Amino acid sequence: MASTTPVEEGTTVSSRQYLADASAAADAVSDFSLALAETDGVARPAVLRRLAPRLRDAQERTRAHADRLAAQRLEDRRLERQREGAAGALDRVADAMARVVAAAEREDGAAAASAAAGFATAVGALRSLPDES
Repeated sequence: MASTTPVEEGTTVSSRQYLADASAAADAVSDFSLALAETDGVARPAVLRRLAPRLRDAQERTRAHADRLAAQRLEDRRLERQREGAAGALDRVADAMARVVAAAEREDGAAAASAAAGFATAVGALRSLPDES
């Protein structure tokens, strides 16, 4: 598992470390999506209360990995371009996740549904990033 320990801004990391961090971030986003899917499209207060801790955990891991990716630098120019795009998109995903978590913790179904739509949009943008290979 990749570390969630912060790295100093501008720290040069290996391609292997970058890929491990990107993979861990993807796992955290997937965990969030899986938990969110348990609402079955209807954000009931009791369901939101039950899911809020899992959503928060996945959001916090995503935020930590987004911050790590944003701080990192790679010598490989192709991967560095990829990292720049992914870091910005992942930051927007983590922000959208935070809005879902806040609504879930308030047990506000309407706000959670709206925030979940924003999360889906942010994830779509992340997935549509060009492949630099």
